[in-house]
This record gives sequence, C-alpha cells and structure tokens, in this order.
Amino acid sequence: MKKTVFLIALCLASLLGCFATMLHASIMTTKHNLSTSGPGPVKATGEQRVCVFCHTPHNAIAPTEGVSVPIWNHSLSIAQYTLYESPTLLSPTSPTIRPDGASRLCLSCHDGTVGIGAVVNTGITQNTISMLGTGANGVLPTGASNLGTDLSGHHPVSIEVNNSLINDKGTQCTNNLVSWRVCLPLPGTLVKLSRTRNRYGSQSTGMGVQCTSCHDAHDDRSPGTSLFLRVGDKNNIDSLCMSCHQDCSQECPK
Repeated sequence: MKKTVFLIALCLASLLGCFATMLHASIMTTKHNLSTSGPGPVKATGEQRVCVFCHTPHNAIAPTEGVSVPIWNHSLSIAQYTLYESPTLLSPTSPTIRPDGASRLCLSCHDGTVGIGAVVNTGITQNTISMLGTGANGVLPTGASNLGTDLSGHHPVSIEVNNSLINDKGTQCTNNLVSWRVCLPLPGTLVKLSRTRNRYGSQSTGMGVQCTSCHDAHDDRSPGTSLFLRVGDKNNIDSLCMSCHQDCSQECPK
C-alpha cells in the first residue's frame, strides 16, 4: 500500500514538473520573460530567473481586495482608476468599485505606477530587481503596454457575468438600446471568466470578466504582437469578442 501511494505521489510530482516546464517554455520567448534572457527591451540587468517577477513559493503577498493570489510576488498598485462608463452599461462602476482579482495583478505592472522590478521576495535582502529599458522610477515605458490609470477607453473589467446580467442585456436588446447581447463563454473556449468580488443582480456567481478573460500572460499565441490574446490576433479580434457577445438577432449559444 505504501509503495502504491509513493508511486502515485511520484507520478503527480512528475506531471506537475512537466506542466511547470511547459509553462516556463511558453513564456520564454515573450516580453513577459523579464529576465536577462528576455527578448523584449525591458529586462533585468542580472536576474536570470523568469518566474520571480510575478511569483514566489515563499513569503508571497497575502490575499487582499479580491485578489486570488497565485503565490504572487510583485508589489500591488494602490492607484485609483477612471473606469469604463456607458449609458447602457449595467454593471456598477464608481470610485468604490476597483479592479480586483486577476486584473489587479496585471495592473501592478501595467498601470505604470509600480516599478517592474518591485517584488516582495527575491530570496535575498534586496527586494528590487534592477532593470533595463524602463521609464522613470523603473515603471513600464510610455507606450501601449503602459495603460495608465484611465481605463475608460478599455473593456470593463472586474464585472460579474451571470444570468441576471445576461437577462437584463437581453431586455436592452428587446428595447433596441443595444445591438449586442452578453453571453457566457462556451465550455471549452479559451476565453474564460475569473473570480471577482464585485457583484451584479440576484444570481451571483462571483465570476466575471478580468484581464485574463481575454489575455493569457504566459502564452502569446500571436507571435510578435505582444497582445497575449486567447483567441484571434490584432488584425482580427472578431472571434475573441464573439466568444461572449452575440448580435441581438441571435440567442446565446447553449
């Protein structure tokens, strides 16, 4: 019996090691490889480890403000954001509704207020990794990747998507207020919902749209674009949008 348990544990460890290796390999050729081996202009002067910029197995940041922390190592932003607004937007947006969950993790680098090398644990006493190619104070240089704190021109994030929202957007379709309805992403699609503390309606699930719904930080499927899109590419994002949106003349896929 003990031998069987040992063999099962060994197999699981091997599978996890294999997964970690594949994950590491997929990020190596993207701009999210911020180590000295990274292909992008922003990279470390001496740090050779790839995962340390975002993750640490020890002394990680404690879960906070809706962040489901995957052993998170990068310092979080405390910025206030201007969020997306629209006359037909049903999900609440206000100064009290802040990006949370995976979106807050992404914004810890991409809002341009925290240094790229600002981490919690490097394994040594110095917790700031020296970087090349950054802007002032070590933040992302000015450009498309530096989103700033005005998110009003971007897709809303940290909004719950559930049957309440789907039904209410359907009513907007019926009243000719919108041209597109909101749907749940189909099971098995690369687009996915992630956890959020923000809520909508009476059928709460705690799952909604985050940056990671459309972007996969570990895998840039459109080489050279650095958009990390889960579906489609920068020249055609229709398939990405239509993973969750349907023309009002159509029903949501079942």
